[in-house]
Order: sequence, then structure tokens, then C-alpha cells
Amino acid sequence: MSRRCFLGAGASTVFAAGVAGCDSSAGNDVTATEPLGVLVPEDDTTGIHAATVRRFNESPAKTGAEATAELRNAPASSYARVLETALDGGRGPDLLFTWSAGAIRVSAEEHRLVDLYNLTEEYPEFGEKLLPGVLNGCAVNHRPFGIPVRGTRPVVLFYHRALFADLGLRPPATWADLKKAEARLRTADVIPVALAGADPAAAARWLEYLVERIGGPEVADRVRSGDNSAWNDRAVLHAAQEIISLLDSGAFGVDGGAAGTDSEAAVLLARGRAGLLLAESGQHAELARRFPAFTAENLGWVPFPAIEDGKGKPKSLLGTPAGYLTMSARTEDRLAAVALLKEFTGTAHSQALLRAGEVPATTAAAKLLDHAPYPEFAWFQYDLVQKAPEYTLSWEKAVHPAWRDPLRTEVGNLFAGRSTPREFSKAMRNVELPVAR
Repeated sequence: MSRRCFLGAGASTVFAAGVAGCDSSAGNDVTATEPLGVLVPEDDTTGIHAATVRRFNESPAKTGAEATAELRNAPASSYARVLETALDGGRGPDLLFTWSAGAIRVSAEEHRLVDLYNLTEEYPEFGEKLLPGVLNGCAVNHRPFGIPVRGTRPVVLFYHRALFADLGLRPPATWADLKKAEARLRTADVIPVALAGADPAAAARWLEYLVERIGGPEVADRVRSGDNSAWNDRAVLHAAQEIISLLDSGAFGVDGGAAGTDSEAAVLLARGRAGLLLAESGQHAELARRFPAFTAENLGWVPFPAIEDGKGKPKSLLGTPAGYLTMSARTEDRLAAVALLKEFTGTAHSQALLRAGEVPATTAAAKLLDHAPYPEFAWFQYDLVQKAPEYTLSWEKAVHPAWRDPLRTEVGNLFAGRSTPREFSKAMRNVELPVAR
């Protein structure tokens, strides 16, 4: 997929003006006296980001000026609040990390961030050399506002190979296969599906994938764009009813969620107490750290099953296309910021991500996958993303911030049996979105 396909037909004429300051003649009149500020969360990848900034600072020819960068960390638990403050405040970081368009939507619409269309036009490594669809994860109103600097994390269906083999089951390729496996696992006194019942985002994965498989990408696009009428679509109601059917049958355990978190749900799978787990691909790296023998011998994975007679494409993906750096509109030395972003999409950075169990969102990563800690899964994940006709951001990360808490509440109510599909639909339709300033 080309970068032009990301923007849609006719976009090049509409967006020709693009971003002032992302070419060689703008935004670079001032000699930088302060280092570029880069804000990232403190997590397992902080060291990788720090090494990339260090390489940038040690490079003899980063830009036309003598530019340096400084990494600023914030605790992962409070990062969302720190990011919001940084976006709303005065002179703050030049580059800011985000997992999604939803977190920066308001700032982008209020022109506090740089629209990176021209950047992806002038520097092919930010467009043509990215895996298809990854720019969509940080797009606001079909405009790119972030460059991928972290691995891609599609949501996939993990399964326990030994359990499935013992019960004569095959990995579910269709919804009928999954329902058959669910019934057989339940009969064998195994929790069919491990679910982080305390986390509405984990539950929402099932609803979102079902909506996409049943109704196709158009319905999900309407949800992400803030169209209230989407919640009354037949695909949403059908998907919610399928969830109710799974709950009624005991697919998620007797209490509708035998684990509180994704990590606890993964333990149920690793210990053979559950047969299936729907999670982001990053769960593989966590299982490999905690249960290396199980991961090597009995952890299996497949895409989310196809729905018979559904409008969705079986290879379409849901999840987190990447982690991104977005650029503040206050950035003075934009050429230096571009040079730093190029360092974040370089080979050394990609190699470090792979060693940490992440799959970079660049086409160049294909040459590195055989050296990943688990090459088979790395290739599976990479091929999924490369061949996906659509790769869409999870609803919670994509929707307008005003929808995020109501969505978590109503998904929680649906999975707890406190609401019906129609009650869920009505509650979400009634959430009003503020008008952008």
C-alpha cells in the first residue's frame, strides 16, 4: 500500500500545502540552542529509545545545524495524564510518544501538532517503506500525525496446542470452528476462553472483531469517526448478541471472566486451564519471559476467525498498528526533528525492537526477522500486517476521548450481563461529542 492510498484518492491535490516547516526552507531559520525534547513512557522499551537518542547525539552529520536531543521519561501509569498536560501547556517537548490517534485527536484538530503529510511525501522511509496501514493508527481525520517508532501489535487468537491436540480440535479458522472448540473445551472442564474480566479493553476486542467481521470496515470506521448512528447498525447489534451467546454458554468461565488482567488470563492459558486467549501480539513476549517452555512447545496462534456470510475480510486486522512519535507545532528546528525521526526508523532501532520481542513496522524489518528471539511468531505477525487489507486501531484507542470512558463502562455492562445489545447500543448513541474548536 502506498502512502497515497492511506490518504485516499485525490488527496495530493487537496493537501498540497501540507505542513509549513517540514521542507528544507521552513522552520529552520533559528539555530537551536536547546536540545530537542522527546517525551516517552517508562517501560521495557525506554532503554531502546535512550540508545537511539544517544546515537543521534553522537552522529557527526544529523542535520545542517548542530542539533542534539534529550529524552524525557514519565511513569507509564500516569503517562496519559503527562501527555495531555504536555500537549496543552506552553513550550514543551518537540516529539511526544503516543500509542494512538485517540490520545492526540483534540490536539491535532486544534492545530497544536504538525500534520506530517508533506514529511511522508519528501522522505520515502516515512511512507513507502512502512508496512501497509500503520500510519492509520495515528491518523486524525485521514491525516497522518505520527511516525512509527515501536513495534506493531495486532490482536491475534492464541491457543493451547496440546489441549487442542488432545481433544481432537483444530485451530479455529471460522466462527463455527470457534463455537465447536468452545463447546468441546467446556465439556473437558477447561475454560474455553481466558478473559481479563476486569479490563473492558480486553472484552472489547471480541466485540470489535465481531463487528468488523460481520459488518465490514465501514461500520468500524463510523465508530472511530464519531458517528453516533453506527451504534445502531445491525452489525453492532449482531456482534453484541454473539457476545451474549458466549456468556450464556460459559465460554469465558462461570463468572464471565476468570482473570482480572491480561497477564492473569495468559497464566490460565499457559497452565492449561484455558484453551484460547484473544490478545495483542505483545502477549507472546510476556509469555516467553514467564513461561518459556510453554511458549516454545505449546503456544499456538491464528488470526481472528472469519464469520460465515459476513461482510468483513478474513485477513483484516484490529489492534495497535504501532507506537508513534508526533511532532509539536511549537517545534522550531523541524529539520533536526526529522533527522531524529529517521534515526528512530533506522536499522539499529529496528534490531533493538526485535531483540525485545517487538516486530518493527517497516518493510526493512523483513531482513531481520530470522534473528528475532522467536522467528516463527515474528514472521506470522509480520505477514499478517503486510497482507492485511485493513489494519484498524482498537476502538478504545481510536475514538474521541469523550467516548472512551462511556465505551469502557458500556462494554463492561454488556459483558457482565447488566445490559442487552439494544441497551448497549442506546447508551452509546446517547453520548454526545464536543465540537472541535
